[in-house]
Amino acid sequence: MYEVLERALSALVHVVSAEVVEMQRKANEASRVAKGQDLEVDHLVELTEIDPKQARTLLRKHGADWPKLKDEAEALKKED
Repeated sequence: MYEVLERALSALVHVVSAEVVEMQRKANEASRVAKGQDLEVDHLVELTEIDPKQARTLLRKHGADWPKLKDEAEALKKED
């Protein structure tokens, strides 16, 4: 009986682990700017007055870390 429970628990852990890995993969993909995801670019451009190319670069580098994005955008503006 314990062997059956052990196998069932092992299978459940495997499934849950696979789901966690998949969720992490999707979260990483979501943090990247892809074609068609111009809303974030537009928002960052509007907020910080940097150009869209710079905004895309920052979004690829920092994902959705908006405080970091704003700080980096301010630094870019000071360089200009």
